[in-house]
Amino acid sequence: MKKLSQTSMPHNLIIIQARVSSTRLPGKVLRPIWEGLNLLDLQLDKLRDCGPAFVLATTDNTSDDAIVSWADQNQVEVFRGDENNVLKRFIDCAKVYGAENLIRVCSDNPFIQLGQVHDFLKALENGFDYICLCDDSGTPAIKTHWGLFVEGVKLSALEKVSELLESNPQKSFYAEHVTNFIYGNSDQFKVKLEIAPEVIVSRNDLRFTIDTEEDFDTMTDLLELLDGNQKELEELVSTTDKHPYFLTSMQRGIKSFIK
Repeated sequence: MKKLSQTSMPHNLIIIQARVSSTRLPGKVLRPIWEGLNLLDLQLDKLRDCGPAFVLATTDNTSDDAIVSWADQNQVEVFRGDENNVLKRFIDCAKVYGAENLIRVCSDNPFIQLGQVHDFLKALENGFDYICLCDDSGTPAIKTHWGLFVEGVKLSALEKVSELLESNPQKSFYAEHVTNFIYGNSDQFKVKLEIAPEVIVSRNDLRFTIDTEEDFDTMTDLLELLDGNQKELEELVSTTDKHPYFLTSMQRGIKSFIK
């Protein structure tokens, strides 16, 4: 993607959340996972085809100089902000680029689906504060273990969250998990949850995110079988189902992490 300039600020912006200093698996986003490509490389190919402008939002920690170097090499716009207060990082990033409608992407999801991006942005433009897919019980996708879908949120909603958290005893938790406060307090925001595709909506046994070494190995094997991360969601799920050891590994991950 061509570098953004101050004279071409986007109203809609995809923000990719990434840092090297992951507490569970440090350096995972820059570690080669398939044919020499890392997690950011895999997402970049999809993002370039998606359309809206995107920015990689990392931290001021010197360890994330490596992410900035990757961004420079790949002509990707990068923003540096607060390491632990991810909410503030998102707000500051959006303000720098003059963006009001935001799509949040987590960098540790190799099979991220971007098919909802344009519809989510349209929903935000039509007045919703937050939008994401949900499972058949109404749980937002970000609270599942899928690790497959983006979420949309307005800058104004994030700013409201920041104000409401000033006296909240769980401020540090909500500051780390950018959107949790919004869908957890839907009476204070205009929230839209859309049912996820049928192939995944009831599958609480699937996990396509990376937190541990085992997750990394499992996703590497899946990428090998699928020859990359560009296949349709249906093929991703069916391939997983054909190999029980994937499901066994995913179950261990699901049991290890509470959402």
